[in-house]
Amino acid sequence: MSVMDAVTITKPAGQPRTELSPKPSLIGLSREELGNALRERGVADKQVKMRVSQLWNWIYVRGISDFDQMVNIAKDMREMLKQHFTIARPEIVEEQVSNDGTRKWLLRFPPRGAGRPVEVETVYIPEEGRGTLCISSQVGCSLTCSFCHTGPQRPVRTRTADATLSQLLLARAR
Repeated sequence: MSVMDAVTITKPAGQPRTELSPKPSLIGLSREELGNALRERGVADKQVKMRVSQLWNWIYVRGISDFDQMVNIAKDMREMLKQHFTIARPEIVEEQVSNDGTRKWLLRFPPRGAGRPVEVETVYIPEEGRGTLCISSQVGCSLTCSFCHTGPQRPVRTRTADATLSQLLLARAR
C-alpha cells in the first residue's frame, strides 16, 4: 500500500501566484544578516536589535507571511519592509491528503535570475507521537521516493536557505 493511497487532491483556488519580484526574502537570514538588511534600508542602529527581534518572532515563532499582520511594528516600517523585502511562501500548485493523514504539497518557487520557476514537493507523514517532514534541499533528489514529485528529477541545484525554510513554514501553517 502506497503512502498516498485513497488521496484527496485539491488545487487551492484563488491562491496568489508566487511573486516573481526581485525583492530579497528575509526568510533564511541570520539575525546578523537581518540587522544588516535593515540598516541598509535606513533603520537606525539603536532600533535594529529590537526590529530584528520583532521580525524573528513574527516570521519564525508566529509563522506570519504578511508584513501587515505585524501589528507591533509601526505602519511606516511595515510599508518599508513590503516595498523592499518579501516573506512570501511558495505557491501551492497541488495539495494531496491521504486517509492516513499524510499530506503532500507540490510547491512552485520563482526562478533565480532569468531561469524558470521550479517545483518541488514537501511531504508530511504523521506517526504516533510525532511526524516526519520531507523537505527538498535541492531541485531534484537522489532518493527517488516513489510518492514524491521531486524524487524522479535529477539533482539540478541546491536550494537557498529561504526556499528550504519556506517549505517548513508552509507545512507548519497548514
